[in-house]
Amino acid sequence: MKNIIKYIVIVFVLITSSCSDDFLDRPPIDQLTIDMFYQTPEELKMATNALYNVVWFDWHDKAKMGIGEGAGGNYLTNDGAFRIFFEFTVTGEHARMNEAWRSLYNVVAQSNMVMYGVSNTDSDDITQEDKNRAIAEARFMRAAAYLNIVTTWGAVPIIENNLDYVEDYVIPRNRVEDVYEFILRDLEFAVAHLSETADRGRVTRWSAKGMKARAHLYAAGVGQSGSRDTDHLGKARQYAEAVINESGLVLMGDYADLFKVENDNNPESLFALQWEDKGAGWGNQNTLQAYFAPEGRIAGVGDGWGGGTGASYDLQQLYESQDQRRKPTFMLYGDHYPELMRADGGYTFEMQGGPGSAIKKYVIGGPNDVDVTVSFMSTPQNTYMLRLAEVYLIAAEAIMGNNASTSNADALRYYNAVRERAGLDPQDVITFDDIFREKRIELAFEGRIWYELVRWHYFDPAGAIDYISQQNRGFFSWEDGERYMDPENEVYITPSDDDFTMPFPSAEVSRNPLLRENPVAYDFSN
Repeated sequence: MKNIIKYIVIVFVLITSSCSDDFLDRPPIDQLTIDMFYQTPEELKMATNALYNVVWFDWHDKAKMGIGEGAGGNYLTNDGAFRIFFEFTVTGEHARMNEAWRSLYNVVAQSNMVMYGVSNTDSDDITQEDKNRAIAEARFMRAAAYLNIVTTWGAVPIIENNLDYVEDYVIPRNRVEDVYEFILRDLEFAVAHLSETADRGRVTRWSAKGMKARAHLYAAGVGQSGSRDTDHLGKARQYAEAVINESGLVLMGDYADLFKVENDNNPESLFALQWEDKGAGWGNQNTLQAYFAPEGRIAGVGDGWGGGTGASYDLQQLYESQDQRRKPTFMLYGDHYPELMRADGGYTFEMQGGPGSAIKKYVIGGPNDVDVTVSFMSTPQNTYMLRLAEVYLIAAEAIMGNNASTSNADALRYYNAVRERAGLDPQDVITFDDIFREKRIELAFEGRIWYELVRWHYFDPAGAIDYISQQNRGFFSWEDGERYMDPENEVYITPSDDDFTMPFPSAEVSRNPLLRENPVAYDFSN
């Protein structure tokens, strides 16, 4: 972990002055000290700018989809570097493990350094309220990073101040329950000190309450067997319903509109990474179109390598025929997209080889299709980290709690709001399986499903394993535009309990051998 901790102390200010445009504007200065930097409330805002993009890049670029969608059974590819995730054969030597670890702990470290700088700045122009708001923004980001860290690797080191470990970077792992407690404390501070409204793209009190609802839902299963902790479930409901009923935020009317670049930072978005074109510096951009677009001609900028990547058979089978979410999520033979290749009358997907499908989310087209800069391996489109639709489903599940099913009016209202937006009929009774299915469909290819399976495994290991073992992770075959399931293309995998934590990067274990040891309790008294 030395590479993370020591590196961050040296380059923190350089990274925070590397972006431009909108709320990410920075002064044209390439070296600043903490005391020089935080002199006004506006400079406090600039201090947190990099927490919305570049520090997340290495996780977002490939690891997020490999882990979040591949291991979860949504993401089908002929790329061996990604197949290992849905085959559960990834090792600590794999590049994605290093990238994910480095990136997520960079978010933690950057957040810690912002907090250190804000806490130690001394300016008559900055009030304590201003300081608390900036610290709350950083604590939100640290919590969001740790929620991904703990659901990827389980028991991990909690780092509250990177400066404490510059000389001694051999740090023990902390218990999963302590990591969740740490996350919830960060989010509690964020709820108390973030504003209800903020500059476009920045997190708000409602973002913190929505993330806290997710964290409580996940924490409810930790250390449990069969049933979940009712206090955590109650708080998940409390925070989710506050967002739904008090924030004024609304679901977008058309699911497809969520993934149009002109609708970035829409009223359904609670937290999204704020990307720019790579002209602002490598690592500031969204690269997903390069990997997802099935043909290079879609963007016309030299990328578009997604012809061997698509949706698994199992995911495809979940969709009801009238579900309006399917086409904006992944392409099937004959699908026409007028928003792509506009000058040619649109794009029709006609590939029948490989996985027989292609991912549509985050594929926005080329420079002539959208009013933003699109270049090689680069679009400025946001990527969602938390949407209101997920909060609706969290509320429905929290209300159902440990019951086998529910017909509670509020739970049905929240659940059916998501279904009805998709053009589906409402249900009058729902189960855990119903809610899990809706969440999987609603959030497909947003990097979430694996983490949902991990938190299921917390309280019902056999149920989570059985769910995965019944997934056909193979793909359709096509003939003359008609699809069929060739038994040779079926893929069934039964994971073990150990597969629900990813391996630590081997290089990090070598640097910090305590990662091999049993976790210890975290001291919250300091």
